[in-house]
Amino acid sequence: MKYIISTLLFALSILPLKAQDNSFAIEPKAPSIIARLSFISPQLIAEIAPSEYFTLSTGFWLKTSFWDYNESGQSYSTPYITPSFKFEPRYYFNLEDRYNKGKSTRYYSSWYISLPFTVEFPTFRYSMGGAIGFQYTMGRRWYWNISLGPGFSYSDSHFYWSGVGEFGLGLILNKM
Repeated sequence: MKYIISTLLFALSILPLKAQDNSFAIEPKAPSIIARLSFISPQLIAEIAPSEYFTLSTGFWLKTSFWDYNESGQSYSTPYITPSFKFEPRYYFNLEDRYNKGKSTRYYSSWYISLPFTVEFPTFRYSMGGAIGFQYTMGRRWYWNISLGPGFSYSDSHFYWSGVGEFGLGLILNKM
């Protein structure tokens, strides 16, 4: 009986320590803040990584347009530039699988799900939704990102169904 109790106590003390063992780690270790510059949809992006699978991506860009719509729905040509801001929590769900298959996981090269929220100034148009995307690092400094999903926009005291997402190709400003 003594052996059973001591073995049980030993197992109960060792197994929780083993549960804390993290066998997966992104290699090489990503910096806690990743700075990116996107050229396709010009924006400056900072991706903050509080944990291995979860990041907070924020972006700032100047949205440009060459046409707009009036109250009756007619389009007219008026070029304008408006500043915009994006906040997007992301969860990367297959980093470990990619790593185990020998694929790159540098700078969070993986599939993710996200909840993008954007604000356009000075019109204060808000957009929010859910998206699924893929981000990939090419070489040491380049990346591309694509995401798409359903969402809604709020503008002029009305809600509109819309899509959320982006396509980006750009440069990673950090050094690994």
